[in-house]
Amino acid sequence: MPEKTLLREPGTFTLGCNYWASHAGTAMWTDWRPDVVEADLKQLADAGLQVLRVFPLWPVFQPLAELKTGGGEHGEYRFGESPLPDTEAGFAGVSEEAMEKFKQFADLAEKYRLKLIASLITGWMSGRLFVPPALADKHVLTDPLAIFWQVRFVRYFVRLMRGHPAIVAWGLGNECNCMDRVKNREAAWLWTYAVSQAIRGEDMRRPIISDMHGIKPALKHRPVVWTIQDQAELTDILTVHPYPRFTPYCDLEPINTMRTLLHATVESRLSADIGKKPCFAEELGTLGPFYAGEKVAAQYIRSELFSLWAHDCRGMLWWCAFDQLDLEQAPYDWTAVERELGLIRHDRTLKPVLEEIGRFGGFIRQLPIEKLPPRTIEAACILTHGQDSWGVAYSSFILAKQAGFDLIFCQADENLPDKDLYLLPSLAGAESF
Repeated sequence: MPEKTLLREPGTFTLGCNYWASHAGTAMWTDWRPDVVEADLKQLADAGLQVLRVFPLWPVFQPLAELKTGGGEHGEYRFGESPLPDTEAGFAGVSEEAMEKFKQFADLAEKYRLKLIASLITGWMSGRLFVPPALADKHVLTDPLAIFWQVRFVRYFVRLMRGHPAIVAWGLGNECNCMDRVKNREAAWLWTYAVSQAIRGEDMRRPIISDMHGIKPALKHRPVVWTIQDQAELTDILTVHPYPRFTPYCDLEPINTMRTLLHATVESRLSADIGKKPCFAEELGTLGPFYAGEKVAAQYIRSELFSLWAHDCRGMLWWCAFDQLDLEQAPYDWTAVERELGLIRHDRTLKPVLEEIGRFGGFIRQLPIEKLPPRTIEAACILTHGQDSWGVAYSSFILAKQAGFDLIFCQADENLPDKDLYLLPSLAGAESF
């Protein structure tokens, strides 16, 4: 598939996974082993994957330490005890050693024809916060100093890597809405604006991916901090990370039954319809054998892939590439469900879920068409501002499927699409504004 169509062309579908090195997980940049990484990438490419989402861990790539003077006053920023070099990298507070490793990684990806989504501000990963030492006591999404250094980092990173053919898109950063508590929608918008504009200032060609998890439609008279509409305003492609365990109403039945299987599709369509931007399942997985054995996981992903593809959800990236059973650092020794999420086992044997993804990719490639035609949509599901929009959308979509028709989501105060049927489920609120 041409680079310009990945995730952006209606009717197409991209397959990939989220990547941390098989030997080190989040420590891959400090325990850099290019021979292991190359073996990883070759195996993933041979299995039929197209795209990897990768994570420049923030404190490794911007390892700023603040040295203080008497009375706790600010002295200067350094890399440990070393002064910041008088270079573009030093000006941005970025480690040239880490950037060289990332360039090596991108070269290896290009060698095996893998495209990369770089999730730039990786300060949150699998339940652990990763922040440069100088910013450890800051509210990293709202503190001016934290945003100042994030913008410098993003600009330098994008400027240095924008010419690399393996990079297909920039992500704001992994689930940055989980990095800190933000008090209001305006603050969330401002952080998103700062980072997205830093990217656009250096690269206008590649799309910006939201990278967010669990965002919701904006509701009037009820505060929603991270909204679909704001992410759609400031980024080009929206994302969902539809794990049933962490989503209301979705962790009630076995993972290979109808309600759970439609979760990723409904969440993707809700974001795409409300945001008027493409949306894809940027993270998808079963959370390992605690929730589904390998046979059930393969059944799950087969149904998910056909459902997402049929509803123009643009792509699926599995979480994650490799099992991490032998890693002793946090977050892997914190949470049991973080250890067996891979497509590939520790002994490099493929799990059935990866084989199923490969079969699906082969099925798409052998079709006589390059993309699916637009969906036939008979109904509009109108959401009102006084209701639980996710619960209403989820149940309405499932009921529509059982009744044999498809729908699009919209909010009551927007221009309504021309449809044969309008649904107003769980109508709530007396105001029209």
